[in-house]
Amino acid sequence: MPALAWPLLPVAGGLTAAGLVCALAALYLATLAIAALFPRADGPASVNGVSPPVLAVLVPAYNEADLIGRCIASLDAQSYPKHRYEVVVIADNCSDATALLSERAGARVLVRDEPDARGKGRALRWALDRLMAEESAPHAFVVVDADSTADPDLLAALAQRLQRGAEAVQGDYVALPDTAGRGADLRSAAFVLFHRVRFGGRSRLGLPCSLVGNGMLFSRRLLQRHPWEAFSKTEDLEYAIDLRLAGVGPVFAPDAVVRGPVPTSGPRAESQRARWEGGRLQVVRTAMPKLLREITVHHRWSLIDAAWDLVVPPLGLLAAATAAGAAACALLWSIGLVPAWSLAPWVVGLVAIASYVLIGLYAARAPKSLYRALLWSPAFIVRKVLGTVAVLRSARNDSWIRTERPNESA
Repeated sequence: MPALAWPLLPVAGGLTAAGLVCALAALYLATLAIAALFPRADGPASVNGVSPPVLAVLVPAYNEADLIGRCIASLDAQSYPKHRYEVVVIADNCSDATALLSERAGARVLVRDEPDARGKGRALRWALDRLMAEESAPHAFVVVDADSTADPDLLAALAQRLQRGAEAVQGDYVALPDTAGRGADLRSAAFVLFHRVRFGGRSRLGLPCSLVGNGMLFSRRLLQRHPWEAFSKTEDLEYAIDLRLAGVGPVFAPDAVVRGPVPTSGPRAESQRARWEGGRLQVVRTAMPKLLREITVHHRWSLIDAAWDLVVPPLGLLAAATAAGAAACALLWSIGLVPAWSLAPWVVGLVAIASYVLIGLYAARAPKSLYRALLWSPAFIVRKVLGTVAVLRSARNDSWIRTERPNESA
């Protein structure tokens, strides 16, 4: 190595350390994709001789008059015995006909009028308190977003996990893009990789999954022990961490499918991304000290995976950081300013990211259109990087933000 480079060894060391972090995050994702290739071992399809549990399907709704009928219709069409579940719409501070249309569609409606305490998390806690106080309280509660549709076996698949002993269950959340084309396919691929592959891989490895707010089930006993106290923008992730700290690991149910609209471009897509990723950063900031304290002080090693999974960045940002680091390191190496070994972790990271995407889509049996959409992923990643400022701004804002619906666009 030329003598000129020796003063830059700290730079080489810093680049290598950063590369190792990116490589470890990418290798973690690649490991989950490989694990997702293997068949599930969920146990028996049903529990013989046991009556199906009674379920309350909670549908939090804020001005969802245009979509609430479709959601209720999908819940009415469930394969689950109709006398064993009830659809309950939480009309949360609505100023439209959501409550009226829900009643006409056959749902029970709880009207909440607390404009100073808005948000899905607060609406859920309000409804849960009332339903659990009733004499005929259900065995478990399912949460489905008002703009979503449930596949016919959603409730049956969730209830099966409950009967096997799971107290918190997360179904497979699939994207319903609002348009067709490359952007829609890329968003669908992102959903498949994050929900089906990441959660499925963790399930194969015997690890709990997270919660994503849609298609969730919680037993009544769990909510009695650990009441819902999550009121941030990402109340689902917040409650998932609360459960892990309490020793409860949510179970993934890949055959419990719920489909939710996902904006693919424009201000609505950026707003949703800022809310999701900004909210995740906020949870990282508040929850990570608790997790680290439990791990280091109380030696709860079972929480290591929760801490690591929480800090792994979104795939687009991880790919952008790894590609940029590899390019910078390769340039410095080509002019003799850093040694070749500093480039190694960046290359490993790039290979691991590509493996995660390709193996993951194969494991998820993704359609060919999702593979073709990958050709446009560089432009998608650039947009994500450019939108990082909005994400960071959202992470500092704790107020609840609802994603704008298509009919509300200017």
